[in-house]
Amino acid sequence: MYQSRLKIKLLAVTLIIGLALGCGIAISIFRSAASTPTPVNTVVDLDQQHSSSAVISSNGGTLSTEGTDGTKFTLTFPKNALSDDVTITLIPIATVNGLPLSGGLVGGVQMVPEGLRLLQPAMLTIESPKTVAASGFETVAFAYHQNGEGLYLNPSEAKGNMLTLEIWHFSGAGAAQGTPAEIQTQQQRVPSNAEDAFTQRLQDYLARERQAQLMGQPTDPDMERTMGEFLREGYDSFIAAQLPNALQDCEAARPILSKALGWLRQVQLLRQDGQFQAERAKIMETMSHAIVNCYNKEYDKCVIDKKIEHRTTMLGMYRQASLLGIDNQLDFSKIKKCPPTTSYKASGQVGNGKWSGVVCSLDQPFTIMAVPPDLEMPFKFVPTSAQAGTVSFDLTKFGVHWVGSGTYTVQGSGTEKLRIVGQSKGTYTTNAGSGSYDVPLDIDLAPLDTNECGQP
Repeated sequence: MYQSRLKIKLLAVTLIIGLALGCGIAISIFRSAASTPTPVNTVVDLDQQHSSSAVISSNGGTLSTEGTDGTKFTLTFPKNALSDDVTITLIPIATVNGLPLSGGLVGGVQMVPEGLRLLQPAMLTIESPKTVAASGFETVAFAYHQNGEGLYLNPSEAKGNMLTLEIWHFSGAGAAQGTPAEIQTQQQRVPSNAEDAFTQRLQDYLARERQAQLMGQPTDPDMERTMGEFLREGYDSFIAAQLPNALQDCEAARPILSKALGWLRQVQLLRQDGQFQAERAKIMETMSHAIVNCYNKEYDKCVIDKKIEHRTTMLGMYRQASLLGIDNQLDFSKIKKCPPTTSYKASGQVGNGKWSGVVCSLDQPFTIMAVPPDLEMPFKFVPTSAQAGTVSFDLTKFGVHWVGSGTYTVQGSGTEKLRIVGQSKGTYTTNAGSGSYDVPLDIDLAPLDTNECGQP
């Protein structure tokens, strides 16, 4: 019973970590005896050869990599953790020089881009036999900034050879083994960054709660009340004060709104919606006005310099507004005009495969791939105008020669729902003989959200 309750509270308090950026929150139960910063700076060497990258969208996704010693790292993004597409990179840590934990490194990764803040927490798992602590040691999670600056301890959950921790913002994260005395010494060191100091105090509190549970000793009977007081003080200390800035400064709005969303999630997890209805209303009102304000400002910039990067930013804001149910307050036609796009992403089904590619201009030659299992067939389109043209394909692979041609038209010009439709006829030739077949063209074209075609 208590184990289940503690797990829920562990999730809740680790979520709070993402709210405390740059804020010195004074909560007596978590306050360290030391007040003067005594940060630990390490030097991290990275294993660039085993790095892994992927574009993660607002739909979420997973990125994995494996270190030289076989340690596996997996970073999982839930839906809506990101408002737009971001290229994420995981780089395994080779060594950490100056690590204040004598049991050594279990494993860790550098997450790029540095400083990226999420709207929902990602989950990092570290899978290694070294996660199981040796005799006299404990496994503890840590994080740092840049190349190892300001190392601090992080709350985590370990099961067998797998350790899991939540990621709200990017830097470096990992796990190591240390003696109880070394861990206690690190907990008494105060990081320079207030958010990191707060995170480390949380780790200390949760570690003491777990230890009491394991030893059958009394645990904190007032955890729910403490968390309620914590939410109240958190709102009064840094959310309420920062909300007006989100209405004035669009650069500051994203991290402010990220923290406010995280705080609201805390309230829901702790089932304390009743006592924070006024605060919720204030946050939602501020977020609504801030998104509308920044959306319109981004469009004004686009009118001046006509760069597609503004379109991408506006699409991200529109997705956020949709999640909050306020997309009806944004004029979507501004996205269509910012700038008028000439570039498209091709998609659709072709037989038991799919169409895939990017069309940078409908009045210039372009190629779209037909991708059935284990094969990529390039279809070359040659426009006679922006609305029609010819198509051909010619490929030899696996001892088979495919060749064919046809015509196409573009439907839906002037709308957001363009399609390439048409018909092509082909033949195939093998050592055993030949045959003919038809390839119908039915390809959806969606305006590109990114600048893959190098538009000005």
